[in-house]
Amino acid sequence: MSITKKLHKLGLASALLIPLFNIPVQAQVNCSSNNDLRVCGLEDSHTIDYESEPKEIQFTSRSLLGSWTLRYDVEVSPLSGSTFALFADSGEQLDIDISFRANNGTTETLSPGTQSATFAGTSDDADTYLVIELDSSQIPSSSRYSASFEMTLNNYFIIWTAGTETVQFDIVLDVEPNIAIRNLGDIDLSNSGTLFGQAIEGSEDFCVGGIGFSGYTVNLSSANGSTGGSGSSAYELGGNSEQIPYSVAFSDNLAATSGISPDSLGDISGSFSRTSDENCLSDNARIYISIAPSDWENAGEPLYTDALTVTVSSQ
Repeated sequence: MSITKKLHKLGLASALLIPLFNIPVQAQVNCSSNNDLRVCGLEDSHTIDYESEPKEIQFTSRSLLGSWTLRYDVEVSPLSGSTFALFADSGEQLDIDISFRANNGTTETLSPGTQSATFAGTSDDADTYLVIELDSSQIPSSSRYSASFEMTLNNYFIIWTAGTETVQFDIVLDVEPNIAIRNLGDIDLSNSGTLFGQAIEGSEDFCVGGIGFSGYTVNLSSANGSTGGSGSSAYELGGNSEQIPYSVAFSDNLAATSGISPDSLGDISGSFSRTSDENCLSDNARIYISIAPSDWENAGEPLYTDALTVTVSSQ
């Protein structure tokens, strides 16, 4: 990702009589078993979107014994590790919280491998949910995370365990990569106070941020220069009838005093680490501009301008 600031006519030739059989409901859905304590629709892979709220996995459960509904508890455990987390192919870990919400709205945040309090049972397959929350302090650096889990239900007749049911399921988190440039403004250059023999220099701080990627590349192009236009130099300031060449550099380190110069196509060599999310609360990158003394000292016009385009691409 990069950013720059049949409808068919049907004919019926014959009729086919299809007999209808009374198929039990439990045979048509993915249920953990066919007894009185069961979970349906969970034993599968469930994909949730990073941007969606709330992040829920919906399934059904029931707990009874004969004609009596029985209270039950829930325990969720990761099949790898001891915490609730999702993992990218790179090994990056994204911590999550998992809550269980019963059909009556009662909700409890679960702890890995720990039995919850009990919930009221139902005689039918009632809607229940696992609610997933992400650690807001972590910024996803990959586009996909996943992990496998196991959920166990125990129901109780008075104080005795009446049944146990266990299902395994996967959680997959999809993150749409998004990269942003914030706070990039105009760079005003002037020879006021600059002595002959000295270069005119300027800079502009801004922010590169986003989610779903770990690194990015940078390209700098000049509307007047050969990197983006038809100029004889890679970067040029244009006046009414003459141009002044200038040099440009990029740095992702605000403590530095110089940056990396682009090649003839405007590409900055290497890649840079993403250090901010889309909000870009603070600047983390800088553009350097320099005009050589021999170029500005011979200028014959009062005003020269250029549109410098900064393109960042996620990796």
